[in-house]
Order: sequence, then structure tokens, then C-alpha cells
Amino acid sequence: MKKLLLLLVLVILAGFFSCVGFFEPTEYEITFDANGGVGGPASVIALFNRPMPALTAQAPARTDYVFIGYYDEPEFGGTKYYDYDLSSAADWDKKHNTKLYARWIPIGQGSIVSMVQSDKALASALTFEDIKALVEEAVALAGGLDDIVKYGDTVVLKPNLITTYYNWGTASVIPLLVNGVCTDYRVVKAAAQIVREIVGPKGAPGSGRILVMEGSGSGIATRNNFNNAGYTAANLPEVDEIIALDDEGSWLDRENSPFVTRVVLNNFRYNTANGVYNNYYKNDGVYYVNKKMYEADVLICLPVLKNHWNAVVTGSIKNIAIGAAPPRVYGVNNNNIGRNNMVNHDSISLHQWIADYFSILPAHFTIMDALQGLENGPLPNAANAAALAESQKNMRTILASKDALAIDIVQTNIINWDYTTVRYLNYLTERGQAGINPNKQIILNGNPKNIIVLGNIIVDDIRGHFRGVANMGGNAPMAGGNRLTDAQLTQPSLSIVSASFAENKLLLNLNISGDTDKIDIYIDGKYMESVNKDMASITIDVSSITNGSRSIMVRSYNKFMRHNSASITVVK
Repeated sequence: MKKLLLLLVLVILAGFFSCVGFFEPTEYEITFDANGGVGGPASVIALFNRPMPALTAQAPARTDYVFIGYYDEPEFGGTKYYDYDLSSAADWDKKHNTKLYARWIPIGQGSIVSMVQSDKALASALTFEDIKALVEEAVALAGGLDDIVKYGDTVVLKPNLITTYYNWGTASVIPLLVNGVCTDYRVVKAAAQIVREIVGPKGAPGSGRILVMEGSGSGIATRNNFNNAGYTAANLPEVDEIIALDDEGSWLDRENSPFVTRVVLNNFRYNTANGVYNNYYKNDGVYYVNKKMYEADVLICLPVLKNHWNAVVTGSIKNIAIGAAPPRVYGVNNNNIGRNNMVNHDSISLHQWIADYFSILPAHFTIMDALQGLENGPLPNAANAAALAESQKNMRTILASKDALAIDIVQTNIINWDYTTVRYLNYLTERGQAGINPNKQIILNGNPKNIIVLGNIIVDDIRGHFRGVANMGGNAPMAGGNRLTDAQLTQPSLSIVSASFAENKLLLNLNISGDTDKIDIYIDGKYMESVNKDMASITIDVSSITNGSRSIMVRSYNKFMRHNSASITVVK
């Protein structure tokens, strides 16, 4: 009997140890495939449920490509195990030897940012139909939503309603619409109509849902700001729910709340040593996001084009990275939903936080409200009529892009600021992508030579509205003197030496200055191609162009999107 009991105990223990892995190998060989590149590590031994081991080899290289990490799938999707700097991006979770593949971003793969301006003289004169036409054209030029949004999807629209404090939204002081501080609800309405056509009829079985979600700043509850700014069910009938983030959950209920999701970011930037206020930030890469927003199929950002005294530019990225942070987790206190105290806004910590938070919750598409445009943002005092008039820019423009970083780089150039000095833009440029979920990752282009601006205007057409902000104070980055200088805004020199057609090729020889970063080529007013290397002698395919006399226009740009142009007529 004793032997039988002993044998039974041994069997039970063996089963237990097997379940917890005692009798399974815990070391696995990981080999690396450069996936079109050269170099990089050969192999490494990984421990199950442990961070990926340090690599001593240099990252692989590939001509005209940027390395962004090692994945278990060669092209798209999969899990990222090593970041671009060969640091661990995830714990090893496979119980077998595995090959990891280098993932690349083509340097020449441009991100499109569309810019469409109304021909009406005043932003205040724009009707909904005017705005809808601008939004539709900008979205189409930026590549459209059909490859992002699908039938049955849940889509979140995230506007910027920082506040209607200081009488914003009070008709007697400031118009409800195109005020330059809050996203005009008509832009959201136009976006909702486009999305509704894709996700299916509202309320129909199997159709998708559209959620407008926002968490305002200090001063007034988001629900009140919705009402003040016209975000009502009557004005937005295409939308299923209008959700105030401060209505979701209770104060500081993070771990057990059904309204928030805990997300861990590897290789995070945020460092509490740089001036944290609240004591539950522990330099551990842990962030909390609204569950509905995080689990939605698509997140579309609808920011306002304006600047910010700490973040420099408050565009697509900051609209998510601060405005989407749950107020009941990151608010100042239970009675103040402003997220000013979650991270020291007057330090480098703010930029680290913005880069990290956007990395876990990226926008899949951006539609930017530049109808008014605002200097001295994020919100000048509306009661000061003179200051308000000086701050508003009457731009009458909508921008759109699939790349939030690219559109923010364009915006930074529009507001006459040196984008290379905006830290969170640099951090995200280094990352090259954003998104924890492999199926929701987006590619980020932070170099203007890889950004293609399409539409009826270019950056130089509206750059002059912004002086570059002279009145920012304190230790904020805006006070650092990083406005674009006259030298940075010097027009690159350009002339066409020769141009000819050879069968279905256009041959261009150009005389360009050394500061030329990119060349755009147009034929009969139609954009054809961008070139960012070997720019003095260019050959492009023109098989789609019919024979006859053709007007060739060449635009050259420096790294701050200052442009020059030259034209010539050639017979094909």
C-alpha cells in the first residue's frame, strides 16, 4: 500500500512539474534572417517567458531601407521580438526553436499628406457642404479609408475639444464654429458620413458602429464641452455614441476597472526622474488606455492645426497621447479632468510620454481641421478680442494622412518651427512605427524627403500665416528659440537644364542646390512622382501620358519644405 501511495504521489508530482515546465526545455535557439538585408546576428539562445537576450552584433543593413526590428513573420503582422536598436521588444513565448525575420521600411516609400483649401475668402463663411467637400477630397487624396475601414467595423473618431473654458463656444464672445481651438463638429460629421458608407447602415444587423470619444482639459467636464461645441446626437446622426472619457470609470480605479486596459510598452522613453507629479508612475512602461478606444477596429484622429506652449505642435499625435489618456486614471484629481499633473508638461517628460502613449494607441488615419488655424495655442483667452483676432489664421484648409507623424511634420513646418527640435517627433521617427497589436501597427515617416504633399496648396502657401510664436515663456520648448531661421527658409535654387521624352520615359537634367531634399514632378498639373536621390538627372515612366505638347513642372524642396519651382514645355 505504501509503495502504491508513493507511486501515486510521484505520478501527481510528475504531472505537476510537467505542467509548469520542469520537464520541458526552457532554452530555445533563435536564428535570424536578414530578409533582403545583410549582416545582423546569426543566432541566440532565448529563455521561455524571459525578455529576449542582449545581442552584441550590429543591426542588419539594406540599401534604401530602414530596419525596424525582428519579427516572427517576414512581411506583415506577427510578433515583434527585437526593436530597431536590437533591444528586447517582448518576452520569448514559443516552446520551439524559431527563425526571426528583419522587418524593413523602404526609405523611398512616401507618406502622402493632402492639403485642400477652400476658395471662399473667410473660414466663417464655410457651410457644411463646403467642409464636407474639403474633407472628401482630402481623404481621397491621402489614399482613402477603404483599406483601413471595413464593413462591420467599430470606428472611433477622436476630435480635439480641449475645453470651452474662457467662454469658448459662447456665441456672444466667440463663434461656435471654426474657432481654431476645438475641432469643428462639422468636420467630424463629414468624417462620420464617409465612415458610415463603409461600415454599413446605422443600426442594421452586422453593420459597424461609430463612436465619438474625447477627454477634455481642465475647466469643464467633457460632456458639457460636447454640448457647447455642438457635439450632439441631432448634429451627428451618423454616430452611434458620443462618449466622454471622464464618464468612464471612477477616480484612480485602474487595475479592476472595466473601462480601461493595462498595456505594457517595451523600450519606453518616459522617465519619471524628469519631473513626474503623481507617484504611481514607476518607469515600468505600464500605461492605461480606454478599453473601447483600444479595442476598436479603427481610430481616426481629428485634431486642430495649432501650436502649444509645451508640446510645440498639438496635432494628431498629441491629440491622442494626451487627449485619449483616461481622465479617471490620469486626471489632476477627482474634480479636475485635466491631465496636466500626470506628467510634468514643462519638461522633457512630456515629450517622452507623448511618444510612448501614441506608440501603444496610434491613429490609423488623421483628418486635420485647419479651417481656422491657431497661433498662441492651445487656447488663447477668447475674452481678449484683440489677442483672439491675432491668433486665428483663416486658413480654410483640411489636411489628411494615413501617417500621423508625417502630417504633424507638415504642420510643424506650417507653424514655422524647426521640426528637428521637437523631441517626441524625433522619438517616433526613430521608432518608425507605432502600435502594440501587430494587426494595427502603422508605419511612421518622420523625414520630409519621404513625405508627399498633394492638393491645391503646398506648405509655403500657408506658412506665412504663422510668425513662429513670440510670446511663449517659462521653460517650455516653445521658448527655446527654435523657430525656423531665414537660412532654413532660404529657397533652394532650381533650373531645368534639359527635358525630353524618349519613348515612354521623361528625361530631366536639373541644376539644383546642395540643400535640395526632394523633387516633385508634375505633367499638365498632375502629380507624377517624387525623387529624393540622384536628383540632378531623373528618369521617370510616363507610359500613361498621351502624345502631344506637355507642360512639365518641377518643384524642389529643402528639409523644411521651403520650395522652388521651374517649368518647361516638351512635346512627346
